[in-house]
Amino acid sequence: MNNSNYFLGIMTAIVGLMMLLAAESMVQILVVVLGISAVLDGGFMLAAVAPLSVEKNFKIECYIRGITGIVIGILCIVLPLRVAQFAWQSLVYIFAIYSIFAAICQIPITLTLHQDGLPVKRHVIEIVATIVLAVILFALPSSFGFTIIRIGGAVLLLAGAAITFLAWKNRDIIADDAIIRDE
Repeated sequence: MNNSNYFLGIMTAIVGLMMLLAAESMVQILVVVLGISAVLDGGFMLAAVAPLSVEKNFKIECYIRGITGIVIGILCIVLPLRVAQFAWQSLVYIFAIYSIFAAICQIPITLTLHQDGLPVKRHVIEIVATIVLAVILFALPSSFGFTIIRIGGAVLLLAGAAITFLAWKNRDIIADDAIIRDE
C-alpha cells in the first residue's frame, strides 16, 4: 500500500468524527452537496439523456426533470447561505419531495430507453437509490435522522481507522536499500 491509503484512512476517520460530533452541521453540508449533485444531474438530463430519443413526451419529461433539478439544486446551494435553521429543515424536505418526483419522472424515461433497446440498468439503480435517499431525507430533521448521521459517522471513523491500520500493516519494509514485501 502507498501513502495515499494513509491519507484516505485519515480523511475518512476525520469525516466520521465530524459526523459524530457535529451532526447538524453535516446536514447543512449534505444539503449543499445534494444541491450541487441536483444541478449536475439536471444538466446531464438536459444535455445527454434528452437527445437519446425523438419521442416528444420523452423529451418533455427530460426537460421537466432537468430544469426542476437545476432549480432545486440552486435553491439548496444559495438559500442556506442566506437563511436560518428553519430553511435547512425546509430544504431537506423540499429535496426529499424533489427526489420522489425525480424517481417518478425517471420511470417512463427508463421505459422509453428500454423500448429503444438502450441499456437501463444504471437508470433503474438511480430510481431505487433516489427513493432510498428521499426516505433518509424525510428522517434527517428529526432526532432519528441525527442518529442515522451519528451511526454513519461511527462507521466511517472505524473504516478510516481500519484503512490506516491496514496501510501501516501492509507497508513495505526497507532494509539496507532492499525492499522486502510481506506477501
